[in-house]
Amino acid sequence: MQPVLRVLSLGWGVQSWTLAAMAALGEIPWVDYAIHADTTHEVSGTYAHAEKWTPWLEEHGVKVVTVYGRRADVVREDWSNSVMIPAFTTDLETGSRGKVKRQCTDDWKIAPIRKFLRTVIGKTRPGAVEMVMGISFDEWVRMRTSNVAYITNSYPLVNHRITRAGCISWLNSHHLEIPVKSGCVFCPYHGIAAWQRLKRAGGSNWETAVEVDAAIRDKRPKYQLFVHPARVPLPQAIDIPEDHGARQMSLEDVPCDGGVCFV
Repeated sequence: MQPVLRVLSLGWGVQSWTLAAMAALGEIPWVDYAIHADTTHEVSGTYAHAEKWTPWLEEHGVKVVTVYGRRADVVREDWSNSVMIPAFTTDLETGSRGKVKRQCTDDWKIAPIRKFLRTVIGKTRPGAVEMVMGISFDEWVRMRTSNVAYITNSYPLVNHRITRAGCISWLNSHHLEIPVKSGCVFCPYHGIAAWQRLKRAGGSNWETAVEVDAAIRDKRPKYQLFVHPARVPLPQAIDIPEDHGARQMSLEDVPCDGGVCFV
């Protein structure tokens, strides 16, 4: 029987980075490849982390491969202005609300990874690939069975009951850097805190998110599209104290010399 190809889906977030490091240090079974499907839209911190730690993984025997989808456009003009992300919609006639079907994950992540796998294994056969997924125990509801016979998904963090907080604890105990949360800068699945952090940090990440939000606005007949569930332009949807003249508090602002504040 031919051996199973064991690969890790590496998004460079906390969970998948933990699994990559565990494989590198021999705490989980070996992986033949750690595959990063680069959407080209990740936050800058993710790219910085990948650049810093890819050499470390490879020095420890984990081969990192980066793959790309055929096109990274958020709006596909050749598909009747199809919007790839799961944007929030408002019907201009009725005011009813909905959501665009998500296509980005399939086109930017799943398809390029599977294309690479087929170049490695050649002719597909049932169970030819074990795909190690970085879903932690507190996210077990995200577990899915592969929809193709040649890939079997596995979830080591769930099997070992390791949560995201447990991943952070493990990384700290091994003196490894904690990465930022991975995800496209304009992802409609961002929570309130993530949007606020993005706006507060400013720079190219926030600017790109604002640009994408504006670019998708009128790409569907009779609808307006938004990246934020409030269904208003992104700069208005995200409210932070700095918008009202406040500034972010620093440690110098804290009248405390007891040695226990913010520990």
